[in-house]
Amino acid sequence: MYSRFQNNKIKNLEFTDIYKLVEPIKKLEDGKWLPDIYSIGKTLKEYAGLPSDYEIKAFIEHAAQLSDYTEHGFRVHPSLPSIVPSQFRVSVIEGVTGNNGAYAVGPYIAYAKSALSKEKLESERERLGRNLLVFPAHSIRGLMASYDIDMFCEKIKEIAKEYDSVRICLYWKDVLLDTADKYKKHGFEVVTAGHYYDPMFMPRLKSIIETSTMTMSNKLGTYVGYSIYLNKPHYLLKSNVVMDKISSDGKELSEIEYNISRNMRNRLKNPNIDLIFELLSKNQEIITEDQYNHLNKYWGFDQLKTPQQLRKLLLEIEGEYQIKTNDIKLLKNNIKDKNKVIQRRDDLIRTKDEVITEKNNIIKGRDDTIHEKNNIIKSRDDTIHEKNNIIRSREDTINKIINSNSWKMTGHVRKIFSWIR
Repeated sequence: MYSRFQNNKIKNLEFTDIYKLVEPIKKLEDGKWLPDIYSIGKTLKEYAGLPSDYEIKAFIEHAAQLSDYTEHGFRVHPSLPSIVPSQFRVSVIEGVTGNNGAYAVGPYIAYAKSALSKEKLESERERLGRNLLVFPAHSIRGLMASYDIDMFCEKIKEIAKEYDSVRICLYWKDVLLDTADKYKKHGFEVVTAGHYYDPMFMPRLKSIIETSTMTMSNKLGTYVGYSIYLNKPHYLLKSNVVMDKISSDGKELSEIEYNISRNMRNRLKNPNIDLIFELLSKNQEIITEDQYNHLNKYWGFDQLKTPQQLRKLLLEIEGEYQIKTNDIKLLKNNIKDKNKVIQRRDDLIRTKDEVITEKNNIIKGRDDTIHEKNNIIKSRDDTIHEKNNIIRSREDTINKIINSNSWKMTGHVRKIFSWIR
């Protein structure tokens, strides 16, 4: 979802106003769904007659894929069903995510309205004449497309002899990397479909392709299948394109960016890409049956839906999501109830432990009291014993005196004293 201000600000920009078109666009985050890249979600909703603020309950694969590669979004939202271009990708995604569901809808550009009115399209076609539209290899997050641009331009000039004009359609990241001037110095008009959060990206790209006569590129991209679908022949020129590891802010790549970069490098080695290069290696203004049939496998030309069919599909996905959400909610409630039972059990155990601890404290207190009493008794007994010892000692002393010779010899004297008293 984008703000109305942002829509109005960029809606009427010329395709050649590349620097304004690639200015960062702030998406209004809702914290739940993945960004609407290349305005695919907006395009599908408009075609199906759904409100602009409706949330498609699926992960939308942003481009045609020729391998078993799965985007990061499938791992971020593994419970969501998927919308993909072709049945080939349906089998791949279902193999990765299990029974979450994947649905093929064909090339997304088929559902987009052209950014230009019929009158403006005709006017632009007249201005351009026979137009050669070139899609150079483009950079992505974490990878910069590096190739000999001057050599590529010389090849373009050779082919352009059969055409009245040449347009270079640059990816937004390459505009930011100052690639445009390198093409402009060769006299080529440079356009862009805009920032990948641009809600007009798909309509603008459709108009750019529709005003062309022939399309070409030096690297396979989604624009190849889009061009063929829109009945524009495509020439794939083999060239030495190297995807260099970069970081847009000069810092080290994050783990996600690094994995994207690594997966991109692996995808460049895909044998399916070599076959498409072979099929589109001739500079010819025709689309052969082999070309169409082979690209159909990955772009899903035979999977297109009517507005009613697409609306029904999106609402069925909504239903599946709600059922799954309710199942998850029920499961969470069951877990919550079980947790409550466990909590009550733990509380009872804790109470029992507290009672036992209290009893043990009472017993310990009683034992301490008994021990203290025993110490008092022992102290009393020790005192009595000590007194007894003193008495016994005194008696022994008296007995010794009485039995002594001196006592006996002075006995008559004691008698005289007793008489006197």
